[in-house]
Amino acid sequence: MRVPSFDHFSSMVKSAGLLIAGAVIGSAVFMSIFHHNLNSAIIENRELQAENEKLAQDNNNYKKNRNQLSTINKIEVVVESADLDALDKVTEKELERRVRSDLRVVIGLKVSTFAESPHIYQQLLSQKTYHAILDKDYLVNIKTMLLIQNELKVWVIAKDFKRPVM
Repeated sequence: MRVPSFDHFSSMVKSAGLLIAGAVIGSAVFMSIFHHNLNSAIIENRELQAENEKLAQDNNNYKKNRNQLSTINKIEVVVESADLDALDKVTEKELERRVRSDLRVVIGLKVSTFAESPHIYQQLLSQKTYHAILDKDYLVNIKTMLLIQNELKVWVIAKDFKRPVM
C-alpha cells in the first residue's frame, strides 16, 4: 500500500483553493452584472410609469374638454437643472409629475382667463420646494410659461434645496 505524500495533499489543497477562489470571483462578477441590469430595469420602469400616468391624465383631460377649443387641455413640463450636474431621469420625471400636479388647476380653464393673469399661476411654483425625491429636496422656479392654443408649456429650473442651519 502506498502512502500519499505531503506534496500530493499540498497540490490538492491548492487546486481546491483555486476552485473556491474562481467560484467566489465568478459569483461576484455575476452579482455585479445582475445588479446593474436590475437597476436599469427599475429606472426604466419608473420612467414608463410616469409617462403612462401623464398620458392617462392627458387623455382624461382631452376627453373632458375636447368640445371646448378655448380651454387649456394639456400641460407640458420641462425640468432643467440649475446646477452644473444634470438631474437623473427618475428625479426629473418625479419633478415633472409634481409640477404638473400642482398646475392641474388650470386644466379646463379658459385660455382668456389664464392670459389675463398668468402671474397668479407663476406664483404657484415660485420658490416652491419639493421634498423627499430620492432622499433630496429640490427648489423649483418657473423659467418660462407659454400658452400655445390649448396647451400650457412650462419650463422650470430645479436645484438642490439646502436647509438653513440654525
